[in-house]
Amino acid sequence: MCGMFAIRYVTLAALVVWLGGLVTLGLLTAPSSEDLRQFQWIGYVCGAIVFVCLIVIKFVGPPPHDFFPRVGLAGAMLLVALSSEVRPQSSRTAMTINTALGFVLLFWYARE
Repeated sequence: MCGMFAIRYVTLAALVVWLGGLVTLGLLTAPSSEDLRQFQWIGYVCGAIVFVCLIVIKFVGPPPHDFFPRVGLAGAMLLVALSSEVRPQSSRTAMTINTALGFVLLFWYARE
């Protein structure tokens, strides 16, 4: 039981770091292209942590409610982040999409 709590905590912490960075860069500052490039790596790491932890939660204990939509959203967020690497001119749009998807994931955690 303690292991499941730790995995859920790590998942939530990674989501909050990723979402906090997106909100900070998207709403509070006017980031340079260098800032965006550096933050992309944080997004990749946090996104991978969220995705992997959701999979681990599924196999370690009872899967969370709405497991497949959560994994789908985490995967979509990673794909959107990766697409902004390929098309840097769309990075602002990618940040907006990821912010919205991140708040949906955060909503599921707030409900639990």
